[in-house]
Amino acid sequence: MAERTSAKKLTVNELIVQKLKETFDRKGTSPDEGSNVWVMAAAAKPFREGEENGLSQEPGSRRPTHRVRVVLRTSDAQEANPYVDGSDFFLEVDERQQSAEFVWEEESFADAPHLHGSEVLTAIRWTSEPDEALLCVRLEDPFQTRTDQAKLGEATRQGTSEGDETWT
Repeated sequence: MAERTSAKKLTVNELIVQKLKETFDRKGTSPDEGSNVWVMAAAAKPFREGEENGLSQEPGSRRPTHRVRVVLRTSDAQEANPYVDGSDFFLEVDERQQSAEFVWEEESFADAPHLHGSEVLTAIRWTSEPDEALLCVRLEDPFQTRTDQAKLGEATRQGTSEGDETWT
């Protein structure tokens, strides 16, 4: 459960981002094995009854307070994957209790991603459409050190034409 024990209270958006990072951010087991996975972008809006939510049904008695659109990105020891996946999730957030919990998990986690193999810029646009407030955008792998990121950035820049903008 996304909870905070210190005296500082988190906002609803901070609770959502904390829950997403706890759930999805994963560091690979070693540089040669596995990938790092992280929340690259997330957007949320209050959930409204009767709103088109992409689910086949509204299971269970718990009702979400927010619909959250999430894009996940991966990287290996050499580079961040230029393609990303994204899905919608539903959370029940209680600012007073300082908690954020997934609801309707069976439906949200069971399906293939809504956005599959998309380019980064397309994914950011998808994340924030329509009426969704962006909560976070992290293009760089949070598990890599600054030195690792600089090496990757240099390797990426060497492979591009002069004047091309590179997203890593």
